[in-house]
Amino acid sequence: MLLKVAFQMDADVVVGKDLTVQFIQESKRRGHDVFFYQPRDLSFSRGEVVATAYSVDIGENSLHLRDRVRLSLEGLDILFIRQNPPFDMRYITNTYLLERLAGVLFVNDPKAIRDFPEKLLPLSFPEFIPPTLITESVQEACEFYREYGDVVIKPLYSFGGDGVIRICGNVDIAVIFDVMVARYGTQVVIQQIIPSVEDDKRVVLLNGEPIGAIKRRVISSGEIRTNLRVGAVPEMTELSERDREICRVVGDKLTAAGIIFAGIDILGGYLLEVNVTSPCGILEINQVYGTTLEKECWDQFEGMLA
Repeated sequence: MLLKVAFQMDADVVVGKDLTVQFIQESKRRGHDVFFYQPRDLSFSRGEVVATAYSVDIGENSLHLRDRVRLSLEGLDILFIRQNPPFDMRYITNTYLLERLAGVLFVNDPKAIRDFPEKLLPLSFPEFIPPTLITESVQEACEFYREYGDVVIKPLYSFGGDGVIRICGNVDIAVIFDVMVARYGTQVVIQQIIPSVEDDKRVVLLNGEPIGAIKRRVISSGEIRTNLRVGAVPEMTELSERDREICRVVGDKLTAAGIIFAGIDILGGYLLEVNVTSPCGILEINQVYGTTLEKECWDQFEGMLA
């Protein structure tokens, strides 16, 4: 079964270090017709959703773009939305345009991406999250800090550990809070600190089921961010019963909404984030366990169209 596939993605991907490239390489190995376009090249023109796109070939350790075309997205079988935040109005507008497409399998559904910002979605599962405040009020931020004494503050729509700060002790949280609100232009997230940094896990869900997980070990003294892009090291792990319960409950909600592929972050048994925009983790799971999960993913993607 040969498919027509497109990837909406950023241009700054790195071969060997980016899951999107791995998905492209696997799709080409299966003989599919693959196209790439940047988010800025998506348009609505003459009654249809189109993109200025390039067909993609693969080398041993490279991607090659050729044949710049005006691609009608109505004719696609699968469309991967793999652009990273910021989750701004450009991002949101693209989801509205893509939502007009009928008969295309999305990874992931554009409406669900728009409806499920990764730091807001956990609010749907209050039984699994630590004490959390989302606000633009400095008074509420100060009251929350007085109550819990040791907190983490982070921007609502960034990613990869950007802007994440731990606040404890004799610190003027009001100043930090005001700077965060001014810099990011929206409310911020404040959560009670979870001391179990050594128990941070990224779990990858495919059609609502966990297909792999890693522990992310912090190696820098004093660092609280466990993101792999800021230097955390992936290691083998096992999911606890609570971890599996979180995966089950979250997975059911995601699949019902059209989220086929997601990454969830669990720290010390608490759900922190649900990544649906451009989920990662498979490369690190492959590295640690010697697996090729991109093949398992593609088996399921193709099966959904059979």
